[in-house]
Amino acid sequence: MATVKYIGRTTDFRGKTLWEIVGNLKNFGVGRIVVRSMFERYPEPSFMKIVKVEALPNEEPARKVRVTVEKTFRGQKSPNLVQIKSVSYKADYRLLSKHEEASYCKLVERSAKVFPREIDLPPLLQEFIARETGKPAPKVPIKLKVGRESRYRVAKEGEQPTVEVTMNIGKPASPTLYAGCEL
Repeated sequence: MATVKYIGRTTDFRGKTLWEIVGNLKNFGVGRIVVRSMFERYPEPSFMKIVKVEALPNEEPARKVRVTVEKTFRGQKSPNLVQIKSVSYKADYRLLSKHEEASYCKLVERSAKVFPREIDLPPLLQEFIARETGKPAPKVPIKLKVGRESRYRVAKEGEQPTVEVTMNIGKPASPTLYAGCEL
């Protein structure tokens, strides 16, 4: 028996291209729900409801299609329709069956993560700054980059944060290696 050895880049794609999916459906799948496998790693549902389908000229090496969808990413519905064209050739889509659509598309309200206004410095840096400034426990203010899908924010004055940020190594994978060490 011969050994099979794959050469080239590996891919994380699982599924079919959008062309393969919409080409086999009645009315080109308008009204059906499509899921991109890459987005199934998030706990919130990410899916697209097909609104309009247009075939594009045959471009090598892959067949592309322009699909207008109502996109929901991580449980947050996009206010505008989105056109999928440049990534339609990727074999990373799957069609949800009609009986699976209702349970998969339930939107769960996510609460915003509130970070504290200031955090401790790493131990060595904290020691240097404490000597330089004379403050016993210097802290650094947090600056968060806010994106359009972001559910994170810095606590307002007097507000209790929901996320605790500490300077330690966390819970080790193998606690026996750290027996006798202060974590």
